[in-house]
Amino acid sequence: MPYKVFFDGPYNYKNKFDLYEQGGSPLLLEKLIETIEEKKNEIEEINISWYLYNNRFLHNYLKYISKNGVTVNVVTIPLEGYDNTKPQILEDLVSGKKRKEKVTKHSLAREIFLEMYNSKEYPNFNIFFFPHLYVRSENVNKFSRGTLPYSLHVKSAYIKKKNGYIILLSSSNLAVRDLVKYESMICIQDEANFENNFKFFYTDLIKNSVNIKNYNTTFNTTCNTFDIFKFKNTDFSFITAPFYNNSANDLDKLLCEQILSAKERIIICAQHLAAFNYQFDAKYHSTIKESETRQGVLGAVIAMANKGLQITCLSQTFAPPSAAEENFAENKFRRPVNTGNFQQFFSQLILTKNAEYFVNEYLHSKFIIIDNKLIYCTYNFTPTQFIYLDQVNIATFKNMPGISYEGIHCEVGMHVIIENESVLKLFMKNVDLIKNEQGTIRVK
Repeated sequence: MPYKVFFDGPYNYKNKFDLYEQGGSPLLLEKLIETIEEKKNEIEEINISWYLYNNRFLHNYLKYISKNGVTVNVVTIPLEGYDNTKPQILEDLVSGKKRKEKVTKHSLAREIFLEMYNSKEYPNFNIFFFPHLYVRSENVNKFSRGTLPYSLHVKSAYIKKKNGYIILLSSSNLAVRDLVKYESMICIQDEANFENNFKFFYTDLIKNSVNIKNYNTTFNTTCNTFDIFKFKNTDFSFITAPFYNNSANDLDKLLCEQILSAKERIIICAQHLAAFNYQFDAKYHSTIKESETRQGVLGAVIAMANKGLQITCLSQTFAPPSAAEENFAENKFRRPVNTGNFQQFFSQLILTKNAEYFVNEYLHSKFIIIDNKLIYCTYNFTPTQFIYLDQVNIATFKNMPGISYEGIHCEVGMHVIIENESVLKLFMKNVDLIKNEQGTIRVK
């Protein structure tokens, strides 16, 4: 089969508040390892780009596979970007045993990184840090993990076989000390239209990353400039990165075009929805001269809702408009960072007739269904994902004196577009499951 689809969620586990040694999505970890293990005699190289890499089970398996002669390249963010707060006790899902000491995401990642920094035992295994930070405003507050946010937010793999390839994309960080959430993973094998984009992306990503053995705490991450590589996205996949000129701006246009082409229905699912009516500041772009307010992806959704199409939205975060706040007083929601953008979007959505909106505090999967087409994403639908600025220069931040930033604003993100009846049915079934879960709140 060219496609495999896997889902995970709190429904698979005894207690949704347990934290597992196997990470925030044990089932998807199992399926990732199974996918590699099934083809291990055919595999020559494994390239994995995972936002957070602190999962000892995954790490030990990749060490084992590298011992069999397979080249393994893992790209993640520097240790500074891992959360060092709220240490917790972990439970082994298989044995039921619990650790005696509390751990954080940071302490678990540090253990793995120190091991690989000092080890000469795994010559085929490389860990790289992609140190790019992205920011576009002097008004930003200190980020919760590190000073400023890291742009590498993808969870994907490109696996080269002797004949053919495997691509994996997931919503899950597989991070240890994450709660289990509603997650998904898609596997594409040997389909003709997908490989080149991912092969070139991983080559470019590794070129712009730093091997762990050459990285230290004096590395300057506040100056983020890159050589720009030529890259051509296709009708089947799209990748944004700071080293692909205007890629995030082009993503905004492409997704809007896709949504505006809908004939019957749009389903949009993500942890965060907020890409609506946001500012693009041209002063930080070398060729775009006019600042603008973009209606964005959610503006396109509103336009189609006003045309009478069936719209379904699912998210983890929600913020009622102030005029309607009393209607939601009995429910507590995690609020999106881009609260104002979201409230403007929802204020317009509630005026439409054919839209429904569901909120679940454990939702983390990210995709769009347009009629019979699936756009499976690694990114949230927030303004930052759709803005590329190549000349950001912030001498000082208002809330962080002594910090400066110079470089490119762009998140790393990717999606694939699949038109396959079996895949679509599985995602529709997952949507229905989430909509009908006891913890899901229908807000429209």
